[in-house]
Amino acid sequence: MKRTMIMQVILVAFGCAVLLSRLSWFTGKMEESSAAAAALTENHPQQAELRSDNLVDELISWELLVPIDRVELSQHILAIDFKITAEAGQSLLLYQGLSHAIACSFEKTSNINRLLVRFVAEDQWLGNKYLLLAADVRRGEWPNYALEELRAWGNRELSHELKSWFRVTETNLWKTMISK
Repeated sequence: MKRTMIMQVILVAFGCAVLLSRLSWFTGKMEESSAAAAALTENHPQQAELRSDNLVDELISWELLVPIDRVELSQHILAIDFKITAEAGQSLLLYQGLSHAIACSFEKTSNINRLLVRFVAEDQWLGNKYLLLAADVRRGEWPNYALEELRAWGNRELSHELKSWFRVTETNLWKTMISK
């Protein structure tokens, strides 16, 4: 009986030693993975949560290519109206500006799921505003290469695919400007 009890104690001690060694092995693996995650975070800064109290600072840091006329933030929707001037009236610059706004809205923020963009021209003499181009962009509803394609599109009418992915609407005034 004494022998059996001694054997049981030895087996339990041996089992505990094996269990503790396995546990330390798992802990080491967890530290390695957290170190890798920390390294990835350093290369890619954490996404900001866009709120009304940091909206201006965040938009300034985005260094958008086209001047902003109006911005509105409502829950997970960011609406930006871009002001088209004589210098910023080229379709190439506007497509690049749109792609940059899309990239910043979804890559630099954690809470924006929808971006509403309008390009508006204003008549300097009368003060009337005219919508040229609008987009209703939703997070994750386009292929990875679509932004680069939009950025490099040039001075021509957008393809059907780009219009569909980014839900772009072109006015007749815009189409007239592009055809010139």
